[in-house]
Amino acid sequence: MTKNILYNEKVPEYWLTTEFFHAIQLLPELQKPTVVKYASKNATEGARWVVTLQHANESSGLYALADTWKKLYSENVELGYDLYFLIVNGYGAMMREYYPMFDRRFAPDQIDFNRCWTKPGEKGREDMPMVQREQIEELTEIILQTNPEYIIDVHNTTGKNKPLAFVQEKYAHSILIHNLVDHIIYSGPLPGSLLDRFSDICETITIECGKTGTLEAFTAGKEMINQCIQYKKEDQKKTYKNPLFYKELGRMVIKDKINFSFYNVKKETHLEKNKFFVRSDIEDLNQTSVQEFGPLGCYEGDDFPLCFLEHGLDKSEDYLQVCGREIEIAKPTYGLLFTTNAHNIRVTELGYLMERI
Repeated sequence: MTKNILYNEKVPEYWLTTEFFHAIQLLPELQKPTVVKYASKNATEGARWVVTLQHANESSGLYALADTWKKLYSENVELGYDLYFLIVNGYGAMMREYYPMFDRRFAPDQIDFNRCWTKPGEKGREDMPMVQREQIEELTEIILQTNPEYIIDVHNTTGKNKPLAFVQEKYAHSILIHNLVDHIIYSGPLPGSLLDRFSDICETITIECGKTGTLEAFTAGKEMINQCIQYKKEDQKKTYKNPLFYKELGRMVIKDKINFSFYNVKKETHLEKNKFFVRSDIEDLNQTSVQEFGPLGCYEGDDFPLCFLEHGLDKSEDYLQVCGREIEIAKPTYGLLFTTNAHNIRVTELGYLMERI
């Protein structure tokens, strides 16, 4: 019984006539979390799930799915497992009354969907609206009933990042993930994330296919989804490329009361006091050594503008330092998911730090 979500036993006919670059036209039909099944005639393996649009401003996965559906049906592709697609938050993507389409992670009457996947026995977030709680409960029941073997959660980044994947360490050396990306991050705990919820059930991978809204991200997302669909167990015997491995250390957050802006380090020298000026090229820090990149930005004021959180613990003194008016990262680490998207910085973080494994 699906009360708060939509469930389709096959891809609706209209969707198959929609070209991938017109996938935005499907959003009015995706106002509830929507499951679409591509059934196998002879399933001998556990189901595979491709999830997208958990964050309503990360659109590449939706376009990639529209392209994938057309290929599966036009070529009459037969699979040895049932394939499921889940489009989570078309509702949030369309909230144009408040902001442009595909502009925010979630609508004003929602919380982040990727913080809603509560494990058995966990209380979950108290600010979760009841409708989201019920949607996640229904989706979780359906996913578990399919005996999932692989779950691929497709995301974008708001900053310039090469395609990468988050995975729990026990799955980091899977041939599947080695064939998807060149950059793999051992994920730390992220309560409420889909990765945390299902990694104990099956191989669960969060892929970031690049900066949202770009052709490069769509292309990378489409190729990774195709790799996931075509992957066979006998491929475990094959040799693939060796990706770079990182361990997530924590995230950098601008304090709530601190005003911030961006500046060109080569041109601007006169900076306002008590305002944190972040380098306008901060996205170039992603997957780059902080020693190579240099200072994060400048600040002249009474209160330190940043904090570094390591799994919720403030470790700012270990990771951050001031040199004159410049704020530097004190340890030899690598950047990840740094962005100039001011909204995302405020609701999540400026960026993450990693260490190379």
